Amino acid sequence: MKNTILITTWFGSFLVRDGKIIDERLFPKEPESIALRRILIKEGKILKEEKELASEAGEKLVVSSERLSPLGDVISTDIEHPSPEDKSYSMNILQEALRIEGREGIRKSVDIDKHLAKAVESIKDLNETINILTERLRDWYSLHYPELFDDRKDILELIEEYGDRESIENATGNKVDSVGSPIGDREKDLLISLASRIIELRYYRDDLKNYVEETMEEIAPTITTLTGPRLGGELIAHAGSLKKLAMMPASTIQVLGAEKSLFRHLEKGTPPPKHGYILQHPKVHRSAPEVRGKVARALANKIAIASRVDYFGKENKGKDLKAELDQRIEHITGN
Repeated sequence: MKNTILITTWFGSFLVRDGKIIDERLFPKEPESIALRRILIKEGKILKEEKELASEAGEKLVVSSERLSPLGDVISTDIEHPSPEDKSYSMNILQEALRIEGREGIRKSVDIDKHLAKAVESIKDLNETINILTERLRDWYSLHYPELFDDRKDILELIEEYGDRESIENATGNKVDSVGSPIGDREKDLLISLASRIIELRYYRDDLKNYVEETMEEIAPTITTLTGPRLGGELIAHAGSLKKLAMMPASTIQVLGAEKSLFRHLEKGTPPPKHGYILQHPKVHRSAPEVRGKVARALANKIAIASRVDYFGKENKGKDLKAELDQRIEHITGN
């Protein structure tokens, strides 16, 4: 029995025997899809089309490159490759795929999405720090003026500017018979300093949020339109980069951020998680519990498409995906 050879061109994977194609897996006629496969090949990955053909070829399979060596023995002889024209593939598709692939090289050199990920992580850390310090300031300052916290939202600013209870009452005109104890100059200075630090952290957090919003509009406009910059940024940050998010199946995107629940499911048989970060999306968290999993799955499917559009494409398709999502959710909920 003669060997069957597995070869891959830019437009598909083929099984060849005696110079004739006996089976094939043609790639989608989309520049983005072809660019994705070219990038995976450059990274030494084996394509799903190649795995499918290898499983059908039997034990006599040989392959045409070292990259495919896990699937069969490598041969070094020249093999005549199929012609793209014979399979109705235009060279214009390849040219556009090469342009997209070139953009990937530029993106790698900039790594702006990795900076985005760090900014998102920093915002999370700042939120936690600000909350802890604000609660600490509240507990501490309540020893002196507990009534200040009843109905005001500008507490930090008042403490930073005036410090003690008497000065705040004179500034606001709100005098009360306080149950708090007097405060010394040293404690007053320390509390003013703490309030000032928290305010500075808030300003810095706002700067980071602006950076995330602007960067998301730049590198992931489709995701931003679909999910908003905050959720989209968290998904990219958790995935590690826009590229990694674009490579993920929708089922993985659906549970990003719920890894602990997933591990408990695998180890202890607890119910599997139905959503992770995407629970933040209003379409998900406002849906009824009995359909929330289906809504989360629908959103994850659109995010998977959006990430590929942003990574490989050149235009914002967020409005179209959003309309499709709304239509799908209406079908799920019956509303």
